[in-house]
Amino acid sequence: MSLADAHDVDVRIYHRDGTIFADTRTGAPESLLTLLDSLGLERHQVSGDVWHQVPEAMDEIAMKDLVDLVEALVTAADLSIEVDPGIVGGTAYRAALATAPQPAADTVKSRSLRTR
Repeated sequence: MSLADAHDVDVRIYHRDGTIFADTRTGAPESLLTLLDSLGLERHQVSGDVWHQVPEAMDEIAMKDLVDLVEALVTAADLSIEVDPGIVGGTAYRAALATAPQPAADTVKSRSLRTR
């Protein structure tokens, strides 16, 4: 049983061991697996279990952007997706910024730029 099965979604994205994984439902349609492949996620399979992983060479910002893209496209395909709240990137990051207190205008210092 995959985490997607356990959470009753088509795709479950989570962070573990320094990388991001995308688990799909048991028996996920090939179209979903191909979509994840096409976005640059690496497909892995062991004993019938299939999952995708963000490439190790990808930096953190690119990982977060990729998660946002996966979330948007899976949702657009009318499939369910759950992203671990521990992954703060893109949409989740912007939402967190929107709720964060903003500095008062008088505390922001401006600096003039000099050119030669």
